[in-house]
Amino acid sequence: MTWRVGLGIAVVVALAAGCATTPTAVGSAALREGRPVEAAAEFEKALAEDPGRLDARIGLGISKYRLGAYDEAIAALTDAVTRAPDNATACLYLALSYVRTRDDAKAQEHLAALRALPLEPRFVALVDQTLALLRAGSLTDAARTYVIASLDYAADWARELAETRLALRNAQLTWDPFWGRPGYVIRCRNC
Repeated sequence: MTWRVGLGIAVVVALAAGCATTPTAVGSAALREGRPVEAAAEFEKALAEDPGRLDARIGLGISKYRLGAYDEAIAALTDAVTRAPDNATACLYLALSYVRTRDDAKAQEHLAALRALPLEPRFVALVDQTLALLRAGSLTDAARTYVIASLDYAADWARELAETRLALRNAQLTWDPFWGRPGYVIRCRNC
């Protein structure tokens, strides 16, 4: 009986591994791990299989941005923003690509669109500061690099925060399936 359980677990793990190795998933992992060349190749593979994949298009744009191929990043991200104007990640990296290419008018346009989306308040403040700096004009190279890095790091922080909140919520739901349902009240014996 023990070998059957082991075989069952092996089959489940193999199936799960197969599901997690889509080109988009591999590209996303490579992008998070700082391997934009590999990420770009995986996103291009995903888009060859399904040209309509928005997540792969955004991933490709970010990969190209990280590689310094700003024109290619702008092309991919412009397509993504056209199809999904409320995608904050696509708006951000499109704006950052324009900051890198010194097209401050386009950067301001896309940062203003990003600013109109529901965002984490501290990230909003950083976007507002960046817009003010761009409107003031003539950013030095050092200031340009600082603005870009600040927004990039803040976006990563906001994403990690959202993922952590979701993981905590899922853990709570796993532990207590009634948590969060209407009418569910925790009662204290001493209250």
